[in-house]
Amino acid sequence: MNLHAVRKASAYLIGSPTVLVCVGSGLSAESGVPTFRGPDGMFTDPRIANFTQVDTFEREPEAMLTWYQERRTQLNSVRPNTGHAALARMTNTGNYTIATQNVDNLMEAACKAEGIEAAIHHLHGLLSQVRCHECGKHFDDLSFDLSRCPRCEACGGRLRPGVVWFGESLPEPTLEMCMQAARDADVCLMLGTSGLVYPAAALPEMARSHGAKLIEINTELTAHSDLCEVIVRGSTATVLPVLERVIRDAAH
Repeated sequence: MNLHAVRKASAYLIGSPTVLVCVGSGLSAESGVPTFRGPDGMFTDPRIANFTQVDTFEREPEAMLTWYQERRTQLNSVRPNTGHAALARMTNTGNYTIATQNVDNLMEAACKAEGIEAAIHHLHGLLSQVRCHECGKHFDDLSFDLSRCPRCEACGGRLRPGVVWFGESLPEPTLEMCMQAARDADVCLMLGTSGLVYPAAALPEMARSHGAKLIEINTELTAHSDLCEVIVRGSTATVLPVLERVIRDAAH
């Protein structure tokens, strides 16, 4: 981690700026949640990558629901890491909107632990949610067993996890709120995201086109690295606590 880069990043985040935070799977990696497109990410396994396609649900619903139920069960044993906690505290230093591609609820858990309310928008849905594939009725229940291939009580449709699969549209209200945050942002902070998955990857580009400064925190080069004013190489769990401390110290 380059402390000079951290201090340079903090200069953009001091003084209560309006900040759009674009979150990818790197933020949850050190909580034990596998990344999506990293070197050891889930997308490197062709079968698992197949489970992210909506068409697979038509062909292999049992296998797909069993795999997602295992992931839902795993969420019961993971906890927010130091990156989540630091970001939660940072939201008190300005007008922050968090646009996350993560389907876990670790950011919400971190905010709750810190006693902080933050604007968190899940672009790709939530794994804790159960949703009807036909009528869209949904509820939150991690203990609900999707591997049984249950049916919706309202319409008899197939129940599934409340995540967005490839081939499906992102939730329109959520996307619009994040796009407005991109247009309003003074700073766009990109955390652990590859910048490859659209339309989420368009948010930093939109923010930059409206004058926002881009800051990237990632362990590796991304699709947006060339657009950034500041790049800090390192994990979010390591960098964010240092960045938050520098911002806090500057405010006193």
